Amino acid sequence: MPTTVMGFRLGSDKQGRQVTVVLTQAGVLHRCNGPMGLAPKPTKPAVPCSVDPHPVPRQAARLRQIHAELTGRGYDRVLVAPACVRLGVTEHPLHAHPHGPNAPAVHLELLEEFIGLAPSAPRHLDEAFRDFYTAIGLPARPKHLVRADPTQAPPASRVDGALRVLARGSAITSPARRAIGWRVTADDVRLQVGAGGEALAHREVAELQAALTAWLRLNPAPGTPAVPAPSSGTEPGTRVPSQTRADRARVGGRRQGGTSG
Repeated sequence: MPTTVMGFRLGSDKQGRQVTVVLTQAGVLHRCNGPMGLAPKPTKPAVPCSVDPHPVPRQAARLRQIHAELTGRGYDRVLVAPACVRLGVTEHPLHAHPHGPNAPAVHLELLEEFIGLAPSAPRHLDEAFRDFYTAIGLPARPKHLVRADPTQAPPASRVDGALRVLARGSAITSPARRAIGWRVTADDVRLQVGAGGEALAHREVAELQAALTAWLRLNPAPGTPAVPAPSSGTEPGTRVPSQTRADRARVGGRRQGGTSG
């Protein structure tokens, strides 16, 4: 039975080594290391937790972390760009409790076939993830994301935590005690009233994000100074206060005083 996988191979010219990482549709993470130009040595496959209801997203997050760690350690030569590949080799069945004596064995044939079939064209890691998720029937991350101003972004730990929740296939929701709330998944943003709800368009989500960011800047947490509003220029739809009668009188008096001498 064919097996769908995604992976990459990075090399370090300075260290003369290469690393290959492959994730299968069952959520098994294969890895092999070795000197460049020689046959790599596979390591023990990393398997998902036996009670994990979303093994692939969790392991995909680990693959992304490994990619970042390798590039940070000088593995900046792309030997095989990130890619989703459908292999002819059959993946070894995963035991219900894949640990100890039931842990999967090294699958060198799977790794070698990935290297042989992976396309040579350059590709971004996110594109490979989208192809992989689509191929195995999981919700994929949108291709185009609206990036917030990094100077006004929420704390990285909070954003990273929310991203991990969405990557696992879980939803982030408002407190259940409210009759009107919201629900965010990797696929959409929904406003909910009771049992019903409606998904927002991408443009509406971007506008909502801008409005909430502006509100948080003007209404910071207790003990945090507020960010002053812009002093020049007005946004479309913003009403500019009209000049009061007293203001006009003061301006007129100054003009008369300046012309009488």
